[in-house]
Amino acid sequence: MRHPFPALARDGSFGLRVCCLVVFAFVLSACNGEGGGGGPQAGQQQQPPIPVDVHTVIPHSVDIMSEYPGRARGRRTVEVRARVEGILEKRFYNEGEIVEKGDMLFTIDARPFQAVVNQRKAELSSAKATLNQAQRNWARVRRLYEVDAVSEAERDDSLSQLETAQASVQQAQANLEAAQIDLGYTKVRAPLTGVTSLRDVDEGALVSNGTQLTTITQLDPVQVLFALPEDDAIARNKALAAMGAQRTSERTREATIILPSGDEFPAKGVVDFTQSTINPETGTVQLRAVVENTNNGLMPGRYVRARIRLDTRHNAVVVPNVAVSDGEQQTQVFIVGDDGKAKAVKVKLGPSVEEGRLVESGLSGGEQVIVSGLGQLKPGAAVKVKSDQGNESAGGKNDAGADGNNAPQEPVGESASTQPSDKAVAGVEGRALRLSPREPLQRIDNPRSQTRTRPTYRTDDAYAANVGRGS
Repeated sequence: MRHPFPALARDGSFGLRVCCLVVFAFVLSACNGEGGGGGPQAGQQQQPPIPVDVHTVIPHSVDIMSEYPGRARGRRTVEVRARVEGILEKRFYNEGEIVEKGDMLFTIDARPFQAVVNQRKAELSSAKATLNQAQRNWARVRRLYEVDAVSEAERDDSLSQLETAQASVQQAQANLEAAQIDLGYTKVRAPLTGVTSLRDVDEGALVSNGTQLTTITQLDPVQVLFALPEDDAIARNKALAAMGAQRTSERTREATIILPSGDEFPAKGVVDFTQSTINPETGTVQLRAVVENTNNGLMPGRYVRARIRLDTRHNAVVVPNVAVSDGEQQTQVFIVGDDGKAKAVKVKLGPSVEEGRLVESGLSGGEQVIVSGLGQLKPGAAVKVKSDQGNESAGGKNDAGADGNNAPQEPVGESASTQPSDKAVAGVEGRALRLSPREPLQRIDNPRSQTRTRPTYRTDDAYAANVGRGS
């Protein structure tokens, strides 16, 4: 009787092989089912450590800085006023321009004042003539009195006339000086170097003593007025007292001016005044900083911010801002414990500093504070401190280049995460994937490639297997 499946009759081992493969597949399925049903605890134990970046806490001295709003103003602002009465004749400057000290600003009609000066000069000349006559008369009477030619009464009258003439000369001299001063006031000059405002009086108007003509504001240097809340002011005063009020450094009195754009003004200011009392209406303490304004870059009236140093902490603990998180009703940071697991530490934060946030309590120094991957962290989670990221990426690229497969190269940065490692490939020995020095290299060109690519190399075993498979 002929067998219904002649192929199976010729090769009886084929059916046996099929049965073995089916049984082996069921066994693998059962094993996978048992491994996946281990529960959530087994899955947590197999979870790899979370790679994190850390910041090692090193206590050091740190300056506590703070910024406060303020306004710039000219160090001196002068209202230019007329000091005599008269007609305003001419203006010699352009409104809004900078004038130098002593520059001519206005002239007032000087003719009436010149006439008064001439009159005072004539009075002085008359007084001097009277004095000369009195001096000659006194000289003659004194000689006659010495020889008893005149009486004592005549001598006294002559002396009184001389003294009166001397007083008249002094009075005439004072009147002349007053008239000359009024005449000088007809020329209005700039009392300081600064920028002028709009004119208040037009030419041809009658001005009197005290009439405001313009305003000049000094631009170099300028002052910045700002106020500290009473708590900050008290803290600053305590710090100054601790450092010694008589020996405070320039950095303690230094003020950095922040422009509205956020840029720092090139010149540093110096705090030259601190109010000794607290304003009861605002609860603040007034401070003033003087700033050199050589290029007139800081305009009076401009809104700025003043940054000053309130205190200096020694052996201070500072952590980056990204390391601070809110836990269960507490502010905390994660550190790497001795067992290599994340540990939440409750901290009390102080003021902000340039490097991050000051920690008042909770950390003492030497801890490795975690600064990345905080969204995945939980207390007790295993972590792995990452080394230099540049070396890691370079190592992943070298591993991919050493692989003997003909698969196309993945882009840089993705090979480390997408390509499996040697241990993850089941059923393939590492000898087939990596070359040893004792294995000769055989060049194999890829005929399917349309472009000329770099040749790849395989071991003799892999090459023999490919040749046998092709035949």
